Amino acid sequence: MQVCVFSKNFQDLDAGKLGGMLAGLKVPGVDLTVREEGHVEPAKVAADLPRFKDVLGRHGVGITMLTTSITGTKCPHAKAVIEAAGRLGVKFIKLGYWNYKGWGHYREQEKTVRSDLAGLEPVLLANGVTAGIHTHSGDYMGLNTNYIMRLIDDRNPKALGVFYDIGHNTLEGANVGWRMDLDFAWDRIVMVALKSMVWERRQNPKPGERPWRWKVVPLADGLADVPVFIALLKKIPFTGPVSFHSEYRGDYSFRDLSGQDLIDQTRSDLAYALPLLD
Repeated sequence: MQVCVFSKNFQDLDAGKLGGMLAGLKVPGVDLTVREEGHVEPAKVAADLPRFKDVLGRHGVGITMLTTSITGTKCPHAKAVIEAAGRLGVKFIKLGYWNYKGWGHYREQEKTVRSDLAGLEPVLLANGVTAGIHTHSGDYMGLNTNYIMRLIDDRNPKALGVFYDIGHNTLEGANVGWRMDLDFAWDRIVMVALKSMVWERRQNPKPGERPWRWKVVPLADGLADVPVFIALLKKIPFTGPVSFHSEYRGDYSFRDLSGQDLIDQTRSDLAYALPLLD
């Protein structure tokens, strides 16, 4: 498995500082944001991504995968991002999100998303890049592997697959659902995200607001059964990117971390999970 750290919550670090931080954590790769306000802006990807890769390489860190906002060939700079990934040998990208519009819209949206993905497939294949749809809880068309497989069942596995997030999958299938979800689509899983959450009671919910909300917590403390999940990944066997998400900034985190505290929590997550991955 290819261990990497998601760069989203380290946006304040430039390429040199990001590479130094990851080297200090003994992490060989990064899941790099290449989207608006990410580490690399899509409009500048052809020039900036190679430079970013070179700087990271001086620290012994590679680009394992890209996180993008691509949802079709009509997205600005979609082709440029995929081509840049292919030129640099980055084999995996995470796609963007299709928001579920609500009751009565699913079937029409499914047709639209399938059309979007059909358009992306030849571009991905031509550049040797595999894209994954993130299993994200909530109002997303990629809610879990069952929904994603409805979108990609007839697409080439070399082009499109599942980016399986054990944290979000546990929210939607807390007891056994996440395991059945993994079992159902194990041969189409191309990337994995490691994070874990808990449900928290809101103290003073606003009118119409749900009384419960989820928060990201350290890997060892949440609802996700990380040891069992990793054991199942080994059974597949899974060999792709494993992205540590370290999403410990903002209101959806158990604590709003930054600077050294964020790095230390990432180190703790790595210490917990890496022995399980060996």
